[in-house]
Amino acid sequence: MAERPANPERDILARFFLLAYLAALVFSLPFLGATRAGGAAAFAFGLAVWSTYALLYLLPAVLGTGLAHLVARGLDRQGRARGSVWAPRLVAVLATAAALAFLLADARVHAIYGFHVDGFVLNLVLTPGGIESMGAGASTYRTCVLLALGILGLSGALLALAHSRPLRALRPRLGLLALAWLTVSLGERVGYGAAHVAGLGPVLAAADAFPLYSRLTFDRLAQRLGVATPQGDTLAPGDGRLAYPLAPPLIEPPAQPLNVVWLVAESLRADSLVPEVMPRTWDFARDARRFERHYSSGNGTRMGVFGMFYGLYGPYWFPALESRRGPVLIEALLAQGYQFSAHTSARFTYPEFDQTVFADLPRADLHEWSAGESWERDRAMVDGLLSFVDGRDPARPFFAFAFFESAHARYQFPAECAVHRPYLADLNYAALDLTRDIEGIRNRYLNSCHHLDGQLGRLLDGLARRGLLDASVVVITGDHGEEFLEHGRWGHGSSFVAEQVRVPLVLRVPGLAPGVDDRLTSHLDLPATLLPRLGVRNPPEELSLGHDLLGPFARGSTVVADWSRLCVVTPELKASFATQAKGFLGTETTTADDRPAQGLRLPVTIQAEILEGLGRFRTRSGARPDPSLVSAH
Repeated sequence: MAERPANPERDILARFFLLAYLAALVFSLPFLGATRAGGAAAFAFGLAVWSTYALLYLLPAVLGTGLAHLVARGLDRQGRARGSVWAPRLVAVLATAAALAFLLADARVHAIYGFHVDGFVLNLVLTPGGIESMGAGASTYRTCVLLALGILGLSGALLALAHSRPLRALRPRLGLLALAWLTVSLGERVGYGAAHVAGLGPVLAAADAFPLYSRLTFDRLAQRLGVATPQGDTLAPGDGRLAYPLAPPLIEPPAQPLNVVWLVAESLRADSLVPEVMPRTWDFARDARRFERHYSSGNGTRMGVFGMFYGLYGPYWFPALESRRGPVLIEALLAQGYQFSAHTSARFTYPEFDQTVFADLPRADLHEWSAGESWERDRAMVDGLLSFVDGRDPARPFFAFAFFESAHARYQFPAECAVHRPYLADLNYAALDLTRDIEGIRNRYLNSCHHLDGQLGRLLDGLARRGLLDASVVVITGDHGEEFLEHGRWGHGSSFVAEQVRVPLVLRVPGLAPGVDDRLTSHLDLPATLLPRLGVRNPPEELSLGHDLLGPFARGSTVVADWSRLCVVTPELKASFATQAKGFLGTETTTADDRPAQGLRLPVTIQAEILEGLGRFRTRSGARPDPSLVSAH
């Protein structure tokens, strides 16, 4: 066999990427480790994915370096850049460092939150205010910078090692290596397809442990061959344009219009509203209606706030954002001449509430409080909201919204609110050991809720002193909950366990007798509850998917959503479904209290009801649905 022409630079780069591949294997070990719980078959599948995907993660670096190498050689032959080797080497080092940093960041995100760097995370990074919403502190940024520099240094060291004397004799047989990689890659692809046909859940779930895993299925081929295939469950969000509402709001302004004070706390889980943690809010709730079994409409801020204002399932967020369609509730109040003042300690641009919930309001009515720690911003926000109340036209009703950030990680509070000890002094995302630190993290959270309680109390007392409570509807709730490893995760957005989706709801309506309601209720019910009391006379099914919380209706189910899944909650079970039919759909069924379930299945009548709701406010071919054809929901 003829010997390869000498190309020392190509050999250096080949050795570099062989070393980089070994580094990528090490950085991917957390993904492989996550497959061990699925048993021997899942782990064997995981080994195949681990060994092949480590190279795929480096593929952009390999291709970019190869292109730079070819360009450099072409210029060298033309005598325009003789001996130019540093451009491809620089590309190799920087692109490899970026790939390894991605693997490190993704492993960290997956370990803490249970999901990979995906469209949701990219939206977080690219949207103004997204990174700030995570509450990362200076120590986290410093650690991330040090890690990035360390990875860059590692990549440079790999290049130096590839160029070193001990490895110069190594000339990787790229053809043989490529053949071996293709063989293993084909094997894991066929293995996944076979597992999908056979419905081997542990193997299919093992694929979810690896970021960017691309699924190959043989279901259609199997069906043609007469092989029965298990059908994954999906509740697709439907297609077509947004057709919301089904009819224009019919408004009959009340003789004595009510003000609306809508107070939402970030990450406020249901069991935080107790006298030991939030005494002032608890006292206020005793003179209001408190809903004990209340669910958010999402396990994250986007879907949680969207559901409480629109009364629509989470997948409607996307067409609402695309069309910049505000909720009927705001539209109806604008039509009646309400004064508006919306405040947040975060940003209205992330999530994009300036283009959805408050899309119909002028920018001057949207106030962002951004100076200082989250607890300082919350205090300034209360001052600002009370200033609006004092400066408004008293002859016109008003709508006031406040979004409190204290209870969002990093769970910030002043020293005088440190009533739960010991607490973690510095919540550094990049250096956390959750097993070791979780109790200290939880106590930080409880202290932040205690501070939040003080600000809610200050605002409510201010309204009472001004004589406004008896003329105002007051809503107090959370956008979603927060988990502290009760089911293996920290934070929110990763699952639909009670800690992430159960929130308090306190509703005070003038003339409404106080009490406690233990029915199954949802954020989806807030528009259907408030609109009739604010002068809107439409049947509720024309405007939302909710029910009047103050009426006799008893929910048989509710829906909680995230970026790509729905969870249907009934008194007996929870069933989660993908909203995109792509590969294994990740169907999961548990008991209502989040224990493993055997034999439980969502009743067909509830599935039909949810599917009707997913399509009710969409239209195909430009035709608007006939409201008379909409069944009561």
